[in-house]
Amino acid sequence: MQKRYTAGELARWAGVSARTIRFYEEKGILRPRERSAEGYRLYDDSAVLRLQEILMLKYVGLSLEEIQQILGQGEQMSATRLLERQKEMVLEERRRLDHILETIDRAQQHCRAGQLPVSQFAEIMQLVTKNQQANFRYGLYERYGTSGQRWHEWLFDQLRLEPGMRVLDVGCGHGNIWRGGWHGIPRGCGITLLDKEPQGLQYLREIYQERCGELAAGVKLTFLHDDAESWQCPAEAYDLILAVHLWNYIRDKKRLLYRLHRGLVEGGRLMSTFTSQVSVQDVNRILEPVLGRRVLGAYEERKQALTAQMEELFDAEFSGVSRMTFHNCLRIAQPEELLQYLCGLDGELETRIRAKEQEVRKYLWELTLRGQTPEIGTEGHCYSCE
Repeated sequence: MQKRYTAGELARWAGVSARTIRFYEEKGILRPRERSAEGYRLYDDSAVLRLQEILMLKYVGLSLEEIQQILGQGEQMSATRLLERQKEMVLEERRRLDHILETIDRAQQHCRAGQLPVSQFAEIMQLVTKNQQANFRYGLYERYGTSGQRWHEWLFDQLRLEPGMRVLDVGCGHGNIWRGGWHGIPRGCGITLLDKEPQGLQYLREIYQERCGELAAGVKLTFLHDDAESWQCPAEAYDLILAVHLWNYIRDKKRLLYRLHRGLVEGGRLMSTFTSQVSVQDVNRILEPVLGRRVLGAYEERKQALTAQMEELFDAEFSGVSRMTFHNCLRIAQPEELLQYLCGLDGELETRIRAKEQEVRKYLWELTLRGQTPEIGTEGHCYSCE
């Protein structure tokens, strides 16, 4: 008789939680072979192979919805597509690491010249921390996010691109929205990618050079290395301008918004987003029983203040402003990962958690042992300004 595995054994083998195994079963992509006399789910070797396939698809960046479609319909993921997705992720990680290495090289040059580059040491620490946080958060949303669609895929759909449009992406960063929607860019579109970080633009150039043959006829990408605050946007040049997660880094928001508006043709649109907002109510529901008080007050105030400020500026500059909302929810099944995620939300919250860290850790583990996986809702807003 073929060997059987319990959900716990399967989870330990794969390095995930038993709750993750049950979640995949609920979604119909992993099924037990039978049940024991005691009612436990039992899995066979085919389930081991299926779980390996699921985890590989998640590793190369596919959403849960994509995985359901592929496995549910019995489709075979082509090796070419898997390798393309994996290569994109590795290249993006390499770009971030190259930036850190370049900063270290500059610091070493100063040291050899007898100088102490304190500011560059600070920059190195910030870059390393941001890189670690970005990787950690990305991994959490890939493994524990319940939305059937990624944020950048959803945002690409909101753009409503049409053939021949002229598009400007201000502060394009890693270009996630374009890489994710690569095959969906309509023919004849001209997309200008602007960013002040040369490494990011070089990374996108390399992708463009490698994959331009996959684009629709006439699609062209142009790269501009400049600071959005000092760059003079040409008048009436674009049908669509994107400002994605940009406003936290802009000193004179009103002035930039005016210049971007001036860069739109008659009837053009500005699409703008902020960083996603975490449900304060959900975080309070998790932590209040152990911390004894509500948390994230200052965090919520900052988020609301930025939202109110930008909505006021949008309404003053544009005649028509509408808002779309992307909903997601995290079910973080591992207590240690949940603890790290909560600490990373806000400095004040981290201080409170660290002051009672052992109690918080014990409480989160108790929730897991009782089979309770806390849920934390998140929202991302996209504004369409005409």
